[in-house]
Amino acid sequence: MKLTSFLQPTDWSKLSATEGILSYELRKSIVFSQILILSLMGLLIHLTADLIRGDYGIVAVVILTLLVTLFTYYLNEQRKHKQARTFFFITVNSIFFVLASLVPRECSVNILFVALMGIALVAHPYRELKLAILYVCMSLIALIVLEVTNYQPLGNSFRLLEHSSLFNSISNITSAIVILSICLLFSVHLNHRAEVFLLKRENQLTKTNEKLDRILYSASHDLRAPLHSIKGLMNLAAMDAQSENLKYYFTLADERIAKLDRFIVDILEFSRSTKNQLAIEQVSIHELVNEIADTLKYMEGASRIELIRDFSEIDFISTDRRSLSVILSNLVSNSVKYHNYQQDELWIKIGVARANDKVCITVSDNGIGIPDEQQTKVFDMFFRATDQGSGSGLGLFIVKEIVDQLNGQISLHSTFGSGSKFSFCIPQEENARAIG
Repeated sequence: MKLTSFLQPTDWSKLSATEGILSYELRKSIVFSQILILSLMGLLIHLTADLIRGDYGIVAVVILTLLVTLFTYYLNEQRKHKQARTFFFITVNSIFFVLASLVPRECSVNILFVALMGIALVAHPYRELKLAILYVCMSLIALIVLEVTNYQPLGNSFRLLEHSSLFNSISNITSAIVILSICLLFSVHLNHRAEVFLLKRENQLTKTNEKLDRILYSASHDLRAPLHSIKGLMNLAAMDAQSENLKYYFTLADERIAKLDRFIVDILEFSRSTKNQLAIEQVSIHELVNEIADTLKYMEGASRIELIRDFSEIDFISTDRRSLSVILSNLVSNSVKYHNYQQDELWIKIGVARANDKVCITVSDNGIGIPDEQQTKVFDMFFRATDQGSGSGLGLFIVKEIVDQLNGQISLHSTFGSGSKFSFCIPQEENARAIG
């Protein structure tokens, strides 16, 4: 097993299966489950060796400790984290105290208390720091009592072992060192993941603030311009109430209102895309494309365009349904808006194909295309490649943001005067794991 895989919480605990983003406290509980599993492995090895050696008194203690550890793991996986930790540290400290009292000092059972202290500090979240210190003190007091009483606090009338063996000493010291090392390793890894997460969130906040500044600047113009136009048209209509131009004025006002409405809808869509929590599921591409086609069929010119579906061999893909719907709706509606209606055969093609662990989707058309010098800017906020439509310039920007959210990539290939082809690929293997 690779070290990175060894440290992955999802490989050890089912606690992460229903969580999109693992909280700090949940990660601590998962680390506790990891330590418990490793402890179970160590106890099984110890049990086997003691059975071979015939140390049946020690065997009984090891079996008891194994059952306690197993029950603690069960409680922790049932999300009874505090009860699991309380039960484990009180019970195991008691078992180790009794064991250290009934075997020779040379067995080095005392070193196991140090391991318990390490587990207590690593397994507790910060808000339970007082509990962690309490359990550390419990182990420390047990050690002090053992030292003061020369490891015979219960007297010497009954002993599990009369003489220590090198195996017992080495196995206990090794177990303690391994557990402490793993606690340190998990703790360092946990801190590293937290730092990476914080840096990622900081970068996201910086980008979001920059985008908001640009939105506020552009919105002040894009929202006011149609309102000024409407105000002017209403004034003209009031002055020329008996004129034949009245219907024309109201038609222009209606167009300005529609443009303003589209801009507000795009702003809302952008806001939703930045806050969207992905819900990965099996999505039928056939069903989704049919829904989009049905929604867009009333767009001007849409009835003249043939929609070609090139994905007969693929039906279900693993992704967030709403996100994929927004992407395809934007791309297809752009193809309708910026088509070349001067030609006889008009088409838009949606293709889906698998490539390794990804699904790649293409939306292509034989529309007006995009000039080479503008292709690098089409995903920029508020960029309009042509004056032919009345878009806000947010559509493709939102598409790019959502594809990034899905850990995918999007690209454009276009020939001015011949058409455009947008391609995006989204991962499937990690999405399938999220569903499972």
